[in-house]
Amino acid sequence: MSSIYRKLVVYFLVLNLFAIGSVGTYSYYKEKEALLSRIFDQLKSVRQEKKNRIITFFHQRTNDMENIALLPDALKLFPVISTHRKKVFLPGITPVPYLMNFLKNAGCYQRILILYDSASAYGKNLREKGRQFKLLQPYDKDDLLQIQRSLGKTKKTIIREIHFSKNKIFPVLIVARNIFGSNGQRRGTLFLEIKPEAVNAIMFENNSNNGLGKTGEVYLVGDDGLMRSSSRFLKNSVFKTKVKTPGVFEAAKGIMGYGQFKDYRNIPVLSAYGALNFSEIHWVVLAEIDTREAMIPIYSIRDNIIYLSLLIALVSAAIITFLSRKFSEPVKKLRDEITKIASADYGNTIAVEANDEIGELTRSFNEMSVRLKIQTDKLEKEKKLRLRSVLDAGEEERQRLSRELHDGLGPFLLAGKMKLESVRESDSNTVKATIDEVVGLFSDTVQEIRNISSNMMPAGLKEFGLATALQNFCDQIMDFYPINIHLMLDLKQKHYEKSIEIYLFRIAQEAINNVLKHAEAEYIHLSIEEIDNKLFFTLIDNGKGFDIARLQLFNGNGLPNIKERVSLLNGYFDLKTAPGKGTRIDIEIPVV
Repeated sequence: MSSIYRKLVVYFLVLNLFAIGSVGTYSYYKEKEALLSRIFDQLKSVRQEKKNRIITFFHQRTNDMENIALLPDALKLFPVISTHRKKVFLPGITPVPYLMNFLKNAGCYQRILILYDSASAYGKNLREKGRQFKLLQPYDKDDLLQIQRSLGKTKKTIIREIHFSKNKIFPVLIVARNIFGSNGQRRGTLFLEIKPEAVNAIMFENNSNNGLGKTGEVYLVGDDGLMRSSSRFLKNSVFKTKVKTPGVFEAAKGIMGYGQFKDYRNIPVLSAYGALNFSEIHWVVLAEIDTREAMIPIYSIRDNIIYLSLLIALVSAAIITFLSRKFSEPVKKLRDEITKIASADYGNTIAVEANDEIGELTRSFNEMSVRLKIQTDKLEKEKKLRLRSVLDAGEEERQRLSRELHDGLGPFLLAGKMKLESVRESDSNTVKATIDEVVGLFSDTVQEIRNISSNMMPAGLKEFGLATALQNFCDQIMDFYPINIHLMLDLKQKHYEKSIEIYLFRIAQEAINNVLKHAEAEYIHLSIEEIDNKLFFTLIDNGKGFDIARLQLFNGNGLPNIKERVSLLNGYFDLKTAPGKGTRIDIEIPVV
């Protein structure tokens, strides 16, 4: 059987571990949620910052084109000799020096292209030395013509990705605008090719101090799913690395959001994504960091929570063990003492060491133990007195029976013996007379035996019931004693259970005998009534009474015998008396 000490330790430890585990788990997930929220906020911030920089860059390129178009010298890039029916183009174009220097110093342009309305196209790589534009071949200018047609006669500036040369596999980024003469006629279309490195310089930062750690990066993806800026992890990724992630698909639909999924390397990342739309550019910008690196702080927090929880659990276990032992020790002492009480070893007490509920329980146990000792001693004394009463009553009954046999039957039997002896030598007439006398003596002897038997168990009680037996008994008492007995009976049954009739008859006998012996009374009222399946016995005398406080109830046989019989019948006994005021006995017995 497990002890209360072990149970307390186990229960408290389980409860403590549950509390620590719950708090630790709650703290871990709350910290994880907060960390992820901060990381996503940071990714969204970086994504938006890069997006803003790209858009600003495009605005600057648009402004460059707008400013060039407003320059008077821009027309020098389109030297044309007009006739009445056609335009004659010069075989070559000489660029404007300061305009070329401006484009070179901007550091973001690859080449400048010119497309005349006649579909002749010239171009110059800004990296090449020399000042002369070179004529582009017709098969190189299909995309340029398409842009020119889409611009029409407008003065707007657009940015688009095109394949201006079929020798190039991947498109280039072009800024385009129409150039108009002083007469308002379009002279042609001017194109500026943006360096891929210019965009990549904005997006790519291979620096662990950029706020994205060692695995964070921000990159662009075109509407064809290919990267438009360099990967931090793959070389030559621009226009070569296909990105098919949920972030790209969502952003392509115009949805700006964040989430956790696998990136183009098939590695789990935290990503913030959104669309980048400017002019005719429709890209996707993504800011991402590897989940493993992002979760390092939360893993550290998790480990700290585990270590702290273990430490708290160990300290709690020590405290719980101490407290459990402290709480269980008094209970164990109580258990041991109760075991002693179960073995009838009463009167032992336990030292009270606390003023709490256990202390109250200990004090109550001590009081109970002492009371049990007193009650046990009292019951033992009562037991001895009752045993003595039974023995004394039996002895008295035997003495009474002996006296009745000696005084009642003895003379009759002795007289009969003497009569019979006297006729040994007598004549026949004398013998006959003597026999008649002996027969009379035997008849008297038989009647005496009947009287003795009636005193031991009244025949009327068995034959005629309790009422008749009590009436006969009261009549006999009044025949021999100068006392008036008023008997009032209201019984609904002729016969009751045998034990009830015998005990009530003996109680009445005992009570009346006590009155005759001690009360010096002249009047007795005795009543027995049946009400609601209960017999109510009442005996009242006008005797001298006595002081209950000074009465030792169990020193005599009368009242203890009455109380014993009432107790055996599961009844109620009450005694009221006072010196000079008589005595009243009330008894209530249930009728089964």
